[in-house]
Amino acid sequence: MIRYVVDSSSLMKFEDQFPKDILPSLWDEVYKLFEEGKAFSVRAVYEELEDSQELWSDYKDYFRELTVEETQVMGKILTDSRFEVFKNHGKSEGPWADPHLIACAMVDELVIVVTEENLNRTPQRKIAYVCKELGIRCINFVEFLREVEVKI
Repeated sequence: MIRYVVDSSSLMKFEDQFPKDILPSLWDEVYKLFEEGKAFSVRAVYEELEDSQELWSDYKDYFRELTVEETQVMGKILTDSRFEVFKNHGKSEGPWADPHLIACAMVDELVIVVTEENLNRTPQRKIAYVCKELGIRCINFVEFLREVEVKI
């Protein structure tokens, strides 16, 4: 079974494009993916969802802490000179979500679900760039919904 780790950008865009009060059945399908273990995210993503945490409060446990192995891999990512972006553009107090997601994908061979704008303008600042460099598959949220065959 392919598993997916989801970034805050995708969840926020999902909320904006497909409001829960208008498409509750779609939200039920997405929640089900989390319940079935096909999708999850990291605690740092939950923290980034400041304005929409209430939509995810019943699913807070699906935004998990990193494992020891993932934490070690994240340290390697943060010290890799190709990815200075995490030092230059991340939260100075760290940790933050992007390297967490990448570490999860590396350790558990996951697909990252991310929706980032302007990938061509500043690619070195984007998760997709790092994924490409590391050979990690990266898709947007609509592609994710298609892959897991969500139908409403």
